[in-house]
Amino acid sequence: MIYNSYQVAEIMNINVSTVKRLTESGKLNCQKTDGGHRKFHLNDLKDFFKKNKKHAAKVNLQYLIGTNKSLTNAINNKDNKKLINLCFKSLISDSDNKFTTLCNALILKGYSIDILFDEIIIPTLIKIGEEWVDENLLITEEHLATERIKNLIFNLKIKTEKVKTKYNAFCFTLADDKHDLPTYMAETIINQNKNIKTFNLGPDLPVKDFINLTKKVPPSIIFISIIYTEKLALINKEINLISKTFDKTDVKIFLSGKATQNINNRRKNLIYLKTFEELNQYISNFT
Repeated sequence: MIYNSYQVAEIMNINVSTVKRLTESGKLNCQKTDGGHRKFHLNDLKDFFKKNKKHAAKVNLQYLIGTNKSLTNAINNKDNKKLINLCFKSLISDSDNKFTTLCNALILKGYSIDILFDEIIIPTLIKIGEEWVDENLLITEEHLATERIKNLIFNLKIKTEKVKTKYNAFCFTLADDKHDLPTYMAETIINQNKNIKTFNLGPDLPVKDFINLTKKVPPSIIFISIIYTEKLALINKEINLISKTFDKTDVKIFLSGKATQNINNRRKNLIYLKTFEELNQYISNFT
């Protein structure tokens, strides 16, 4: 999400001249267009509020989400149960903006990206899956919700180019697993560390091809999402191959997803993740 100076002034409850002073002093990051106009990524505001609690407390929720008192109270009180229900409704609504503006408001009110994924979006995805199984949700609505979540994740990506990164990270799923949404979530979290360059290789990746690729681009981090395990023997074989290939290196291999409980490999270079918060903690140590 990109904001101009006037929108930032509204969000922060300050005047435009104060926004200008904050950017000129280096306290608030922005990008300038060729015409000299300031543009602010959501991450610029998030980082500013993280360092300036006084401004964070004055975020203008009404500007972001309108005059919905129930939603405002849920955000201010961090009522996750209600927020999950509201996210669910916004994802299948006739508006393309409700879900995005709600998540933006949560981020600007202090939800870190990993916590937003763990406590709001993933439980919402589970609810969507349950409603679809119970035939309370059309397949088109399920697809619409997934695409809206993907659009949010793409908008959360840091836009600046990284120069001379120290580490390479790869995200993907294994054979026949088309559930690639967690790889985009992981990519977003990993990209917060400017020392890491992330390659999202998508779903259904042949492991032997990936290993050949790593001979040209050596990895420091491998993130594998495991949700679909109909071919469990093959998946275990591929995990064994990857872990064995990098057994005598410093490469960290992260396994995430509900089906990791079916993986019987316990090599020391495999790290089983329960949450994206855990991934974020590991990633922060790559300096």
